[in-house]
Amino acid sequence: MKIVMKKLHFFHNLLSDRNIHIAAIAMCALYALAGILINLNRFWQFDLGYYDFGFFDRPIWELAHFKVPIIDHFIVGGKISLADHFNPSIFLLTPIYWFTDRSEALLIVPSIAIGLSGYIIYKTGLKILKNSVLSCAVVGVYFLYLGTQNAMYSDFHELTVASAAFAATYWAIIIKSKKWFIIFLILSLGFKESLFIFGFSTGFFVFFYNKWRRLGIFTMLFSLIWGIFVLKYVLPSLSGVGYITPINLPNEPGKILSHLFTPPIKMETIVRSFLNFSFLPLLSPSLLPHIFLNFASRFLTSGSTRWDLGLHYNAEIAPTFAIATLIGMKNVSKKYIQKFEILIAGFILLLSFVLNLYIYKGPLILTVHPAFYQHTSDFEFLRDLVSQVPIDATVSAQNNLASYFLHHKEIWILRDTYTEHDPEYIVIDMREGQNPSGLLGIDNKETLFENLSSDNKYEVFYNVGDQYVFRRNRSFKN
Repeated sequence: MKIVMKKLHFFHNLLSDRNIHIAAIAMCALYALAGILINLNRFWQFDLGYYDFGFFDRPIWELAHFKVPIIDHFIVGGKISLADHFNPSIFLLTPIYWFTDRSEALLIVPSIAIGLSGYIIYKTGLKILKNSVLSCAVVGVYFLYLGTQNAMYSDFHELTVASAAFAATYWAIIIKSKKWFIIFLILSLGFKESLFIFGFSTGFFVFFYNKWRRLGIFTMLFSLIWGIFVLKYVLPSLSGVGYITPINLPNEPGKILSHLFTPPIKMETIVRSFLNFSFLPLLSPSLLPHIFLNFASRFLTSGSTRWDLGLHYNAEIAPTFAIATLIGMKNVSKKYIQKFEILIAGFILLLSFVLNLYIYKGPLILTVHPAFYQHTSDFEFLRDLVSQVPIDATVSAQNNLASYFLHHKEIWILRDTYTEHDPEYIVIDMREGQNPSGLLGIDNKETLFENLSSDNKYEVFYNVGDQYVFRRNRSFKN
């Protein structure tokens, strides 16, 4: 009997609030580190391009050097970066480039933001459940969620960075701080024009959950007005072509509902998301409007990349799922939850682990895969290529190479119409079997290469194997 009591005492001490708190911090830090390692190595493997990394890195760097943040873009090229997406909150990161010129510095931010969002969710869970074990387990499920993993894997995007602001907004609601709620809500709205949906549904949440009736109504109205103002007036004024994200509404209103669930990938995304969180968010009705409004806003666009759990688009909805899971647990039965905390925590973690790492094989696995890191050393030849261009030059380079010239005097994505920008240097990789995303804007690289080779305005400045740097002849000036 004494032996049994000692074991129970040891187990109780192991799961003490202090130890769980330490475990939560360690988990968040390790997850952030995993994301940093993945994105840095992807950058060093030339797997990130001007589309989309350059849309954020170049403007933030330019503003840090007191220049107008202009981007190269296939639709709004040569215009201020906010013409693409209205995301002024990202410019809070400007001070990063007061201390360094390395693009890698910006790449670590999204992973840190996700790690921080996990810790905020943990602290919020303590307020909701008064249970450290279950709060920590929900953070684990949030991290394992394929939508969170893919957001972390997808280099730099404003929605991924905003995950910490979303989590902090919910934290402020749960601790009943109106001041912090307003601050974090405004910060969240500034990360992307489409986040007025987050603001509207958050107003709905505080109206019913906290019973902040006036603030809830004001938040919903303000968010709607903000969204209409930005989408109808601000973005068209900046872009000159209207809102460039494609909306795909059926001509017949009666078909909108069916359009939300076809093709089947849309329904799969909904089911997989709820399944990852053990369907517990269904027990938090005041957060369901945000979840379904988010899905609807993505499913009604013509871009199929928004329909599944890939890329960064689920970074907005993942914190809501986590908070809804915590509230759902509370709504089951506090006594029941406390009594079976170990079994519940083990079940939801195991389910999420099997789904996302064993069945769906999320990118988190790359963190412990030696071949992934070894692959980085295979790109020394491209590092030699990009090092040939001086920092004070104007450059045009294919998409994946352009990410290494984001802090040069001027950089454009290489297109068939390269003469339009008249760059001093043109950088191209003629290898076969490249990732097609690296050649965005180029219809036929062989034809482009022939045109460059026969263009008297340019000469071959560097050539090793299939890698070329063309330099504008000194006799030709801007």
